[in-house]
Amino acid sequence: MAAVDPVFAQWLMADGRWLVSEDATLRARWGDKALTTSRMTTIAAKADAEAEGARQLAFLGPVAAIDEHLLVGRWKHLRGQVITLTIDRLGYETGAQVFLLGAEDDEATGLSRVTVLKRL
Repeated sequence: MAAVDPVFAQWLMADGRWLVSEDATLRARWGDKALTTSRMTTIAAKADAEAEGARQLAFLGPVAAIDEHLLVGRWKHLRGQVITLTIDRLGYETGAQVFLLGAEDDEATGLSRVTVLKRL
């Protein structure tokens, strides 16, 4: 049997491929408080993954506010992702892209208290 290159074998066994996106300005602004997120997606091409990383970094650039909402459904699994949130108040009426900082899902009521970062 032919030997398999160890690096190639490790790549084959991995859950996914990883790409790290970083912005020096954001790192300087947030320092140790910077949030590092990871997300498993079906993105296959490196260029597409780089574009998604740039999109998320661009979202985090300007001034933002932290909002909390009580929403129907389960949201905890979306933590660390940019999502579109549409509700009937606070400027979310037409849909706002927000970064989901955290969520507390209550299985008994079917509601979730979500904390989001919204660009102003």
